[in-house]
Amino acid sequence: MANSPGIHRNRSVTFLRKAGQLTAFFALAVLCLIAFAALASAQYPNQERDRERAFDRGAVRVSHERLLVDFGGGNGGRPSPDAVCDEESIAVGFHVQMGEFFNTAWLDCVHIRRDGELGDEVRMTERTGSPGGRPVLDAFCPRGMVLRGLRGRAGASIDEAVGMCSPFHETAERRERIATEPTQPVVRPHAGGHPAGAECPAGSVITGFHSNSGEYMDHLWVLCSELRRGD
Repeated sequence: MANSPGIHRNRSVTFLRKAGQLTAFFALAVLCLIAFAALASAQYPNQERDRERAFDRGAVRVSHERLLVDFGGGNGGRPSPDAVCDEESIAVGFHVQMGEFFNTAWLDCVHIRRDGELGDEVRMTERTGSPGGRPVLDAFCPRGMVLRGLRGRAGASIDEAVGMCSPFHETAERRERIATEPTQPVVRPHAGGHPAGAECPAGSVITGFHSNSGEYMDHLWVLCSELRRGD
């Protein structure tokens, strides 16, 4: 029995309808993929930008040369062993053990990674000064900042020390105007003295302490190291 023209038309209509549905499905799938890609790109622009900036900045190296900058204090005592950060490390805070006067001081240091960012692990230096005292007072830079100087008071000894912190990358880039935030103040009992301070040159950070000490810490210097851009 021969098929009627109506049956052929119905089959053609059904085929075209299915073909149109498949085309619409694939078109919708493509649009969904495009939308997802656009959403992913919009969701992580900061990460991409940070990676590009890190690549542009390159490695940051710490100079092996150290500059001695006088903070202040008295004329007594003898040189004590230095408190110095490890190679390729810089200070992000410090500690003082004291009784009536400052006795010993040491630093918290972090390593600069090969990608030019600060590491997460904090390592303490050896101590400089004269053993003694009981309480330990701490002074920390905010995260992402590094120690660039000290301010405080000094007379015949050290009376007060406050760390001055600046953003790591701004310091390495030697920006003309750089943010500065103080640490917690470290103050001896019955403090007096006169204003004192030591600041590293532009582009440099604290990598050590040097002191003269007798029964207590008489005089304090900071050791500064230059940050240099690598290739």
